[in-house]
Amino acid sequence: MGTKNPDVVVAPPSAMTALTLAEMHVRGWEVKAACSRCGIKLRISLPAMIRTHGPDAVWWGRKARCPGLECQDGTLTYAARALRGGSWVSLTPAPGELALAAFQKRQRVYPGPR
Repeated sequence: MGTKNPDVVVAPPSAMTALTLAEMHVRGWEVKAACSRCGIKLRISLPAMIRTHGPDAVWWGRKARCPGLECQDGTLTYAARALRGGSWVSLTPAPGELALAAFQKRQRVYPGPR
């Protein structure tokens, strides 16, 4: 007998569940970034990202330049998890048309970062 698997308690992140930064924030996801070249790892603040890029910014399929001082050619790849101790899911694959269609049907009421 062991502890419960966190992925059974809360489903791992999916573009169908939360497509935008605001939806990720409302669901309480944690987001991290890692550079493929220098290995730097960063914890991402979703409220700061929402203030910078807007609540409807889609972060699935995005890559950014590494902010490391010695790293010129590295790119950051993003990953998210829905629950502390849960599985990290890469945000590298772009969302499919099914996820985008589901997003169009959702009501977008987001009061802002908390």
